[in-house]
Amino acid sequence: MTEIVSPDLWQQFSAFFTRHYMMCGGWLVVVVLLVVVQFKLMTARIKKTTTNSAVIMVNRQEGIFVDVRSADKFGQGHIANAVNVTATDIKNGKLQRIERNKDKPVIIVGKDKYDTDCFNSARALKKSGFTQVYVLEGGILEWDAANLPLTTKR
Repeated sequence: MTEIVSPDLWQQFSAFFTRHYMMCGGWLVVVVLLVVVQFKLMTARIKKTTTNSAVIMVNRQEGIFVDVRSADKFGQGHIANAVNVTATDIKNGKLQRIERNKDKPVIIVGKDKYDTDCFNSARALKKSGFTQVYVLEGGILEWDAANLPLTTKR
């Protein structure tokens, strides 16, 4: 039976890890964090929606867009009739502006598809009793890329 890794190669790996233990430890931490984040995403059961589906939910089911970006970013351009409730406000339970929509579609809008505030806000809303929570896939950047209208009116 042939060896997959020779003893000489193991010695080289061992020497490398010994010399660069900080770097190897850092990479190990990064990999573990990525696995943890992926696990959270898979078990959270937060649904994503496309721009077209989101528009249909808002128009036909009286859904709302909740923009979790800062007030400054919201003021620079947002989806018409979107409600600006920052991720911090959602985390702190300040939901008065959207409380009446617990049983309607709530589409969380962030800056892009990597915005963790969207995911965390969606989880917090689900824990607060909102039944139909979605994250807009691609966030406001995807909305703009699809040539859908943005407004600066408050």
